[in-house]
Amino acid sequence: MPNPKAPRFLVDVRDEASGYLGRELTDSEWAEAYPPAAQKLSRIIQLYGDDGGDRRQPWYLGKLVQEHIAFSIISTYCAISAQKKTASEEDGLLTTTNITPKFTNCQS
Repeated sequence: MPNPKAPRFLVDVRDEASGYLGRELTDSEWAEAYPPAAQKLSRIIQLYGDDGGDRRQPWYLGKLVQEHIAFSIISTYCAISAQKKTASEEDGLLTTTNITPKFTNCQS
């Protein structure tokens, strides 16, 4: 079984995560995503075993890294969208009183 701290293993994990994302990972993405992904993998193996060694392969940890990065991107997008919506509401640009009746009847 590969050593998860070996440099070749980490390069393979990063390559797998890049493949799942469809682009190269930035160094900051890797630094942010690898530790929690490795912790998640440790918990998975502790609870469910390593599935005959499959969960210890670079592709498995690479998928967990990719999931963390995707979650981070979506979370950031949602936070920014919520801030914009709040700002629009405070400016009076997005309120229920300025929606025409034509659009309020669409929810039936």
